[in-house]
Amino acid sequence: MKKLLLSALLVIATASAFAQGTVSFQNNQLLAGSGPGGNDPTKLIYFGSGSNPLTLGNGAYVAQLWYGGPGSTESSLTAGTGAPSNFRVATTQTPGTWSGGTKTLAGFAEGASVLLQVRVWDTTRGADWAAAGGPNGALFTGKSSIFSYTVPTSGSPPAAFLMTGFQGFTIAVPEPSTILLGILGAGALLLRRRK
Repeated sequence: MKKLLLSALLVIATASAFAQGTVSFQNNQLLAGSGPGGNDPTKLIYFGSGSNPLTLGNGAYVAQLWYGGPGSTESSLTAGTGAPSNFRVATTQTPGTWSGGTKTLAGFAEGASVLLQVRVWDTTRGADWAAAGGPNGALFTGKSSIFSYTVPTSGSPPAAFLMTGFQGFTIAVPEPSTILLGILGAGALLLRRRK
């Protein structure tokens, strides 16, 4: 009997040691507020000027979770597993949101502190955030500030798994007038060199 009890305790301890933490990777459940359509404007992703919430109608934008332990730097964060999450279509009631579902935080057990970041990019410009130019601060990519998250214990209410520390941001895109001015400036330089 003692051997059976000891074996059962060993199995439970092993399972607990290898349990992986999870997070609800979506910003649509953080929207209780007074912004456009009842959305909390601080939890949305914006496109361009910062007043238009990002939707699938703005291109092929996706959101991906990145994470690391306490003391991690932005360059040491790990990309979450699974496919990145698409933004909602232009006709949605909740523009500027995505619903990515539950993501596993490999290496982080219940009660662990984790640093999270949301990175967004246009997939027509690269298959992942780095390929789209993200590390160089390129246009058509963006990222949230790094924020803290404590992995809840199993059985916690769903609200405990939300990314409450997440703050929205704006994806910078050049305005048509900026592009036009750039073309005119390049043309003026070419004309000047020909003289």
